[in-house]
Amino acid sequence: MSDFMCWLYDHYIHPYLQSQPMDDGDTFRRSLLESGVTPEQRADVEAVLRCCACQSFLLGLRTGAGLGELL
Repeated sequence: MSDFMCWLYDHYIHPYLQSQPMDDGDTFRRSLLESGVTPEQRADVEAVLRCCACQSFLLGLRTGAGLGELL
């Protein structure tokens, strides 16, 4: 991942995701994840989350740019 995407994740995407409300099911699953993995596994989960969130953000940009001509 590029340095810009790492910066964007740290300063925009991650804070946005953290600010979103979670329902009881989300809270339960997050609790299970945090209590059931080793620190090494948690780092792996965070790396996967970072990659997926950045790719999803880029997909949204590309989709929005493509729809601009149709709107």
